[in-house]
Amino acid sequence: MLLVFGELYAELTNSGEACLEVALGGPLLRQALAARAAGARTRFLGRVGRDGYGRSIRRIGQNHELEWALQEDGERPTSLWIGGDPPVAYRAADAHLEPPSESFFEGGRVLHAGAWAFGMDPARTTAAEVFREGLHQGLALSLDLRSARWALRADLEEVLRPFLPLAYMKVDAEALEALQLRPGELFQWANTVLLFAPGKVRRMTLFDEQDRALPAGLHPDEAYGRFLAGVSRGREPEAALAAALEGGDEALRPKEKDA
Repeated sequence: MLLVFGELYAELTNSGEACLEVALGGPLLRQALAARAAGARTRFLGRVGRDGYGRSIRRIGQNHELEWALQEDGERPTSLWIGGDPPVAYRAADAHLEPPSESFFEGGRVLHAGAWAFGMDPARTTAAEVFREGLHQGLALSLDLRSARWALRADLEEVLRPFLPLAYMKVDAEALEALQLRPGELFQWANTVLLFAPGKVRRMTLFDEQDRALPAGLHPDEAYGRFLAGVSRGREPEAALAAALEGGDEALRPKEKDA
């Protein structure tokens, strides 16, 4: 089973003529939904406001049979991400994520989070507690090292140090540049790194590197979600990535119902 926790927000982008397009959830929810579509039982811990965006995010998960551990904040609205140059993030409800109950971890095999949750308190303290409990329970830890202009490498390294190296990590060139990381340093962060670039993904371990084409129309978040579906069901990382990129959902979908 795949466990996911972290940011949830409404993403607003200007589509021209003073119109805004709204995408709900954010990258982690896209990854979780992709894993669920690939047949992995998936549980998501997040926090939204008691507002229209929050209700819509909950409904999206329910419609895709996601198991929610969703917290509602009666004082703060659902967080917003406003696209632009530079983009602007208004952290609200999800920045106040609270620790889950023990039942959140039941049945878990892989615990996946976004770097946003480790960026500032009080969510940072909660994120560290969740990772600490996941490590205690023997779960494989995964991180989406997505960049943010306020996220400092030193801050992330400090809070993540007790958990390094992680089992898996997703990263792209933008995050490497923002955090001033060199590809050769990534082995200090995770045993298996998926480095996404336009049209391809590089699987990196301490012993080898392999480039694979990213199929046209397959979003990196969707690809990583499918990959997590595979490893959460016991596949080796190389096989999980191959199935995620080549076979689509059916290659990852279990023959028997996921327990």
